[in-house]
Amino acid sequence: MARISKYPVQPNPDGSDILLGTDINGGAYATKNFFVKDIGAASIADFLENTNWKFEKDISVAPFEKNTVYRPLGGGDNSSWSSVTALRFQTIMKNDTNSLKYLSYLLSSDPVTGLPAVNNKIKIYDRNSLDSFGIFTFTALTLIEGSIYEATLSHVSSTGGTQQSKIYGAEFAQEVGTDKEFIFNQPTPATTWTIQHNMRKFPSVSVVNNNNVVINGEITYIDNNNLTCTFSAGFAGTAYLN
Repeated sequence: MARISKYPVQPNPDGSDILLGTDINGGAYATKNFFVKDIGAASIADFLENTNWKFEKDISVAPFEKNTVYRPLGGGDNSSWSSVTALRFQTIMKNDTNSLKYLSYLLSSDPVTGLPAVNNKIKIYDRNSLDSFGIFTFTALTLIEGSIYEATLSHVSSTGGTQQSKIYGAEFAQEVGTDKEFIFNQPTPATTWTIQHNMRKFPSVSVVNNNNVVINGEITYIDNNNLTCTFSAGFAGTAYLN
């Protein structure tokens, strides 16, 4: 057999090409052929598990394996995203990093400004298929035990569902559509106006008194659904948010 360096180099390997290798489990037939495409898929899956979660239906297994995501009562293989109201995440990932800060960021930070936010919409999706994802309102992240946290979710829209051993990612869901507006009326004079607008953003604010004179004040964003306007003197009027 010639030295390996003497064989011609294939600059553009095809997925159906075969490599000779050794099965790590050993045995009488440890030397095997491997398709290039299968080696590539295994390498990508191994990498993805450092920053994503593998769905596990077995409740007796899921809490004890790294980077698992599972339904609180187990099961859920080939079940629609619309049936999901909560998912539990093992926050210790395959490479021993901790995903808790990332999940907390998805829960309570605005993706643009970084300011405190509530009721963020997130997308949980199959990393190997565009046919499976769910959009949810993310309302709470609760410690269950150890490094396991439960995400409370409210279904918005989806296609497909959860499947055993599939790899899933989580990220902010981008909202599209016309810009939101909100009008707030302050009927009695006050130096501080507390406005719950539920626009899920940090809007610009214009304030006028009952004579339609613009009044400048200090705007404080509590989160992406609430703010206050503080003025040097009390008055009644209207705030326009967009």
